[in-house]
Amino acid sequence: MRLLMAQLPLLVRSLAGTSCFSTMKHRAHMDGDVMIAGFFPLYTLGTDRSNSDASSQAEHKPFIFKNYQLVLALAFAMEEINKNPDLLHNLTLGFDVYDVHHEYWGVFKNHFIWLFGKYTFPNYSCMRERKSIAALTGPLGIRSAEIGTVMELYRFPQLTFGPFDHALSDHKKSPALYQMSKKDTSIAAAMVSLLLHFSWNWVGLLTSQDENGLWIISELKGEMIKNRVCIAYELLILSQASESDCVTWDSCPPDTSLDWLPGHMFDMTMSADSYTIYNSVYALAQALHEMLLHQTQEQAMGNGEGTVPFAAQLHHFLKNIQFYNPAGDQVIMDENKKLEPEYDILNIWNFPEGLELGVKIGMFSPYALHGNQLSLSEDMVEWTIGITEKKKFTILINGRLHFSPDMEQCVRCADHQYANTQRDECLLRAASFLAFGDPLGMALACMALCFSMLTAAVLGLFVKHQDTAIVKANNRTLSYILLISLIFCFLCALLFIGRPNTATCILQQITFGVVFTVAVSTVLAKTVTVVLAFKATCPGRRMRWLLVSGAPNLLIPICTLIQVSLCGLWLGSSPPFVDTDAHSEHGHIIILCNKGSLTAFYCVLGYLGSLALASFTVAFLARNLPDTFNEAKFLTFSMLVFCSVWLTFLPVYHSAKGKVMVAVEVFSILASGAGLLGCIFAPKCYNVLLKADRNFLRGYRDKRHGAKP
Repeated sequence: MRLLMAQLPLLVRSLAGTSCFSTMKHRAHMDGDVMIAGFFPLYTLGTDRSNSDASSQAEHKPFIFKNYQLVLALAFAMEEINKNPDLLHNLTLGFDVYDVHHEYWGVFKNHFIWLFGKYTFPNYSCMRERKSIAALTGPLGIRSAEIGTVMELYRFPQLTFGPFDHALSDHKKSPALYQMSKKDTSIAAAMVSLLLHFSWNWVGLLTSQDENGLWIISELKGEMIKNRVCIAYELLILSQASESDCVTWDSCPPDTSLDWLPGHMFDMTMSADSYTIYNSVYALAQALHEMLLHQTQEQAMGNGEGTVPFAAQLHHFLKNIQFYNPAGDQVIMDENKKLEPEYDILNIWNFPEGLELGVKIGMFSPYALHGNQLSLSEDMVEWTIGITEKKKFTILINGRLHFSPDMEQCVRCADHQYANTQRDECLLRAASFLAFGDPLGMALACMALCFSMLTAAVLGLFVKHQDTAIVKANNRTLSYILLISLIFCFLCALLFIGRPNTATCILQQITFGVVFTVAVSTVLAKTVTVVLAFKATCPGRRMRWLLVSGAPNLLIPICTLIQVSLCGLWLGSSPPFVDTDAHSEHGHIIILCNKGSLTAFYCVLGYLGSLALASFTVAFLARNLPDTFNEAKFLTFSMLVFCSVWLTFLPVYHSAKGKVMVAVEVFSILASGAGLLGCIFAPKCYNVLLKADRNFLRGYRDKRHGAKP
């Protein structure tokens, strides 16, 4: 690497006079038997506005001298290889370098010119012979990805320089793309170790607005939190060249030396991207050399003249290449075998103003022992004027990290605390829960009490008119059980309102599961009774015996006993308990009941749903029986409402947070109970109160006989 840095200025001075190297407006070319294309950002997006002619504007686009070094590194590597007698016998390397356009269609323009000679007719080659075998792209990963869509169609090897981009690391999506840079697996640890060295605990983060930048910032934030370093702000920036780094060709005399350019415009030392290009050319040369040797072993070379190899054949040899370059550094193409990179730490010297000289003041090595990975020469650091000491700051990030002016590191606010607006103090969170005094809690409590009293009124009405035909025909005992269970269903909703404690958390779920099981199993018993009543018309049949013996009523204790057993397993394995939620509402800590075992909760709910589904199925099958005193239709509709409520409950419950989640469960309890009450008992109350002539069987018969002609 040092040898290459020393020789690069000689190349800069001598290359202009080389006959085989010609520079054109937007293309650099050096002829060879085998050609490698380079797509580099040589010009900025802007144009010279002093000239209105579009073609003249294209000629006066500002040139980025920093990126001119990429072309020089490419030429330097090829000159070395062409002079090396041990590489590529009887073949020379050449290159075509194209500018990377920033317009959407312009991105592909030069690639079509390289592939076909013209960009107006893709897939139709205007070149007599194709000598290109690969392309170099970079340094931005997004540009390499765009170019790669064209390269993969023709199986051309694409080698990228610039930082390692994790968005391009999937070889299934990009089988023809090879990233020359090593994975930045230790970049976050290196940056945080530098922050810790200077006790910088409050820092701002700047990153490029692309997928790779977002990946790096995510890794860095994780490492910072691990080491208790606070983040002051995050900014996404767009990568673009500054106008101060750009000049036009017309402003440069032909005999100007690059030594005269300021350091911020052209660095005479080889950059990391230039060195990656140098290694890329050597990797292609090594792979091509191996392929030619393989072809020689397989068959004769013909008349001995050099032949141009097919680009797609190069992949097999390129992906396994491993060698040492002339500088003595190892180059490995297999990403899984690449060593972790070591990082140089540079300090920008800007005195005199405009110098912008990057001076190495240390390095980070992931191979050193922990605690000794960072080596730094602080005496070489040039600080900005006015900064004479390491300052301490106070900051709180996302309401969680805090440190005071006399502390070296951040600390977390306790879970029952949150950060104030100034981010310099932890305040106590206010306890929050679905209270009776809240408007929502008060509304739900009033609904529960109103439904309970309404159900009690219906029960009183049925007791008062217990000898009427309509009450008897629908099995008044089961009606009483159903109404009493509905009263408890509505009242159990009150257990969910108010400050939770261990007792209420357990009673909430157990009471809900048991009383609703009683209600739904009663509906099932009523449905079976209706079916048996119309099936037992013939004396002596077994159906009649089942009806008279009251066998359907046994469904209630059997079904309830199964649910009680499930609740017992729930309490024995992982019972509900009081929990807190400090994240749903800023400045508040929500107190709520944790289900304990979600599996047990869904088992209880699932069993309840299976009973409802069974009731719905039986009632649906009996819906067409004579309906004067047949409530099968009403039972069918009530179970349909019940199932609809709880099927809607599941997605809404999972999307809600905090006390809203509790309110959703309370509302579902009230809605499903009201559905049973309204669908089953509203028609009966109508007949009892407003159709008194139908309450007695004798009146009903007289009405039927009187209706006959």
